Amino acid sequence: MSVSATVQTGGKIERRTLKELITQVQKIAGRYLSIKATRRRVFFLLGDALVAGVSIIAVNYLIPYPILKLSPPDPQTLFILVITNILLTIGANFALRNYSLAWVTFSLSDLRKLFVASALVTACHFLLRLLPAWRNISTSSPILIGLTLFFSLAAFRGSKRLLLEPLFTSAEGKRTLIALSAKYGYFIPNILRRLTNFNYYIVGIVTPDPNQIGNYEQGIEVVGTTDDIEAIVERYRVEVVMVMLESNPGFSLGDFYARLHRIGKVEVKTMPSLVDILEDRSDLGALEKLCVHELTGRPPVTVDVNQMRRIFSGKRILVTGAGGSIGSELCRQLARFTPEQLVLFERDDSNLFYIEREIRLLYPNLQILPFLGDINHAPDLERAFALSRPEIVFHAAAYKHVPVLEFHPEEAIQTNVLGTHLVAKTAIRYHTRTFIYISTDKAVNPTSVMGATKRLGEMLVTAMNELSDMKVVVVRFGNVLDSRGSVSTIFRDAILKRQPITVTHAEMRRYLMLTSEAVTLVMQAAALGKGGEVFVLDMGKPVRIWDLAHRMVELAGLTPQVDIPIIVTGIRPGEKLFEELLTAEEGTIATENERIYRARISQNYSYPELLGKISELEAKLEFLNPDEIKKALTQFVPTYQPAAVSVNYAPNRVSIFSHSGIEKEE
Repeated sequence: MSVSATVQTGGKIERRTLKELITQVQKIAGRYLSIKATRRRVFFLLGDALVAGVSIIAVNYLIPYPILKLSPPDPQTLFILVITNILLTIGANFALRNYSLAWVTFSLSDLRKLFVASALVTACHFLLRLLPAWRNISTSSPILIGLTLFFSLAAFRGSKRLLLEPLFTSAEGKRTLIALSAKYGYFIPNILRRLTNFNYYIVGIVTPDPNQIGNYEQGIEVVGTTDDIEAIVERYRVEVVMVMLESNPGFSLGDFYARLHRIGKVEVKTMPSLVDILEDRSDLGALEKLCVHELTGRPPVTVDVNQMRRIFSGKRILVTGAGGSIGSELCRQLARFTPEQLVLFERDDSNLFYIEREIRLLYPNLQILPFLGDINHAPDLERAFALSRPEIVFHAAAYKHVPVLEFHPEEAIQTNVLGTHLVAKTAIRYHTRTFIYISTDKAVNPTSVMGATKRLGEMLVTAMNELSDMKVVVVRFGNVLDSRGSVSTIFRDAILKRQPITVTHAEMRRYLMLTSEAVTLVMQAAALGKGGEVFVLDMGKPVRIWDLAHRMVELAGLTPQVDIPIIVTGIRPGEKLFEELLTAEEGTIATENERIYRARISQNYSYPELLGKISELEAKLEFLNPDEIKKALTQFVPTYQPAAVSVNYAPNRVSIFSHSGIEKEE
């Protein structure tokens, strides 16, 4: 049954429901209650004066006389009380900057500030009562004055929001269910309903927590858990499911998406978490983050902020490869801990420009030295180290793309081995205290030039640990997601363009970690190192790349092999099915950080002996063909097994996996 009214406008009689009338009154009130920012402070000041005056009159006339049977004060005394209360109220609100608060967005935090202001006024009234002259003036309790003032101020400041807050929820639009996996996402539904073009009718909320069933979030009932999604969709005739993303290790988002797709008749929309929006990861990158935590079985990495600040605050730090994926993330995170100087050493001027600009915008007071140089060019390193004399060096510059380096092994040796040697030598000469070498799981039993050269780099820098007081720390980890050229970035681009995703082998497995998490652990490993160690990061369980592709397609709201084909193309040169974080001879020793392990070094290398062999290789490098260079690498890394490379390594056979996982020849 609806309540209606008859309204005459312009000679015409219109019949309107009560809901329409109230909505129209709210719109009119909104126009008349709009106050320009320049006049808001004056408006609040006059309003607070009126509220303070009325509240003191209420306390001395309306409450004591009829209720407590006390005689009200005479007009002159009342005038003194009113002026005093007005001055105290305005003074307290000025002190707490309550005249800068917006009217229409009055919130609980604003209410707390008004409570503090009222408490200050109450305290002042108590102090005034200590004065002999004031004892005959004040007749009411200061606590009563303070409470009345607080409720009066709250009513005044919250009046506009109370008046303009939508009283009715539109039943028009698509019937929508909100899935809240976010711990702090309860306020989002109310924001959505305020949007003028929000064409959705929210029928309820589901969460992973059964204890929330029956609760109301912003006036919307929690109708069930995500485990009952099929029954809830049927019961409430849901057309759209909106999923609010958040890193919740106890909630399997991928399985939830798969169940939604099996229902078939609902549209799935994904909303990023606020953290992802703030950090500009509000696209499919948010899905990658959830996907990797689910597939690897690892909870998100946390950082000991106090420890990081003790290690890096006030230090001069140099990062090589500062414009790359790992190097740029290192610079971002190091900048948080206020080093004395941060040197960005990078050979690509565009990458250097962007990372320097980003950090300067975020940390305008940080001393940043952008240095355009090449680690293979000794004069560049000399100038950079002479200018900054860094106490800590993070060596992230390297060639990393496996298939490319199979064709250019001489470049891999030049940068990943000889360049690394140059950086470490320069660091020793300029009395650097700590040298952190970023390595890879491909350095373990390598089948690629990239892995073999990174392994040789490990051997070289750990051997140099004994040459000076500089402590050398090696940190070894697997593939990082969300970096340029990473598997997830390639998959994401394919999904956005609705193109097929290519996987080199159905059983290809990799250790995966987010770049930000890997860098966080690298920094913590640097704090643990005493010198000469190889640290291995806890990467969780290896992830089958085909599963990653499958999950990313599902999390994007699409169906694998229907919306996005997944194609198996064959293993590329230098690749192997399984990566390893340790050699057969190595074991691990736990550290105080449960996510970082120290590898047991099976062999200590002699620096003079290594240097002699590397110098011989460098002398004849330009005269050797790729196969001869790879053979030479096996003399340094006996576990290296070079892959045969043809000019065109693309296989003739391409297989596409059906949804059942059976290969189909094409």
